[in-house]
Order: sequence, then C-alpha cells, then structure tokens
Amino acid sequence: MRRAGMDASTPRLARGWTLSELLISLSLMSVLAAVAVPTYQQQQRQTRRSDAQVALQQLQFEQSQWRSTHETYAPSLADLGRAHNLSAQGHYQIRISQSSAQSYTLEAHAQGGQAHDQSCSPMRLTWQDSGTVILSAGIHPSSDPDRCWRQ
Repeated sequence: MRRAGMDASTPRLARGWTLSELLISLSLMSVLAAVAVPTYQQQQRQTRRSDAQVALQQLQFEQSQWRSTHETYAPSLADLGRAHNLSAQGHYQIRISQSSAQSYTLEAHAQGGQAHDQSCSPMRLTWQDSGTVILSAGIHPSSDPDRCWRQ
C-alpha cells in the first residue's frame, strides 16, 4: 500500500537514534556536567558570601549605636537585642568574638551547604579604635586568602 505523494524510489526516513549516537550524546552531556556543576557550586558559594558581609556590616552598625550610649562595645549579640545568631539568609552563624572599649571582632561561620567554602570561613570584620576596619577570612585573622570580601 502506497501513500499519496510517495513512490517506491523515495527513501524511508530514519526514526530515532542508534545506540552509538545515544552513547556519544550521553558521554558529551556527562563531560559538560562534570565541568559545569563544580563551577556553578563555586559561583553559588561566592554569591552567598554577601550574606555574611551584610550580616557583619549590620552588626558593625549596631555596635556603633551601642557604643554611643555605653562605655564599651557590646560583648554579645543578646546585648544588641538579637534573638538569633544567623545571618539573614541563614548561610552563616554570626558572633562577637572579641569586644572592648576600643575594638571588637565580628565573625561569620559558614554552615549548611556554605560550609564547603572552607577557605573563606570564618569571615571577620575587626574594628579598631583609630577607626580602622580590617576585613579578613579563613584560618588566619589577618588574611583573606581568596579575596573573600571582594565582590
């Protein structure tokens, strides 16, 4: 039985993929995923650092307000009226690690999925009496190994 407009000399169109074409396609997709997924995850970690930065800068503002009516900077988050110790998006646990009449150090420790950002945890903001702000991250309080504060 012939269809209208087709004769015996018209080639039959191929339907679907061959097994080798399917395997090649899957291999290419695997390679692309192996490259793209880690890059995407690293980009997400870098983007989430802004959560720590905003939280620490907000604490800096609150410490400034506290100091205007007290002789020292606030020693704890509770003194600043904070009910919890998480950043706004919850990627960081924040704390005041040191405070005195002249200086303080604020820290943001990564948690959850952000904990894989080990070189930038904790992120720190240190205020010294001369009005100097030191931004650091990682194991050493005076370093910023991956330029974690850069956007």
